[in-house]
Amino acid sequence: MTTDIDGGAVTDRFDQIEATLLRYPDIDSTELADLKRWFDKEASALEVASLASKERLRQQYSDFRSAHIDRLGLVEMVLTVLAGILLLGGITIVAIGA
Repeated sequence: MTTDIDGGAVTDRFDQIEATLLRYPDIDSTELADLKRWFDKEASALEVASLASKERLRQQYSDFRSAHIDRLGLVEMVLTVLAGILLLGGITIVAIGA
C-alpha cells in the first residue's frame, strides 16, 4: 500500500516495518534503530498488536521485543532502585514511629 504525500508515493510505513522485522536479526544498525524508533515513538497499539499476531513474524517479534523493547534501560533501573529505597525508608519511618 502507498500513501500519496505532496504528489510523491511513499511506501506504507507499517509494511516497511513488517518487512524489516521479518529479516530480524539479520538487519544493520540503521534498520535496528528504525525499528526501535517505530516501536517507541510511532506505532499505535493496534499496529503493534497487528504485528504481534502475525504467525510468520512471531519468532522475530518475540526476539526483538525481548532484546530491545522489554529490557529496562539504565535510567529505568536507577529509578526503580531509588523508588525501592524511598519505599523501604518510608516503611521504616512508619514502623519506628508506631
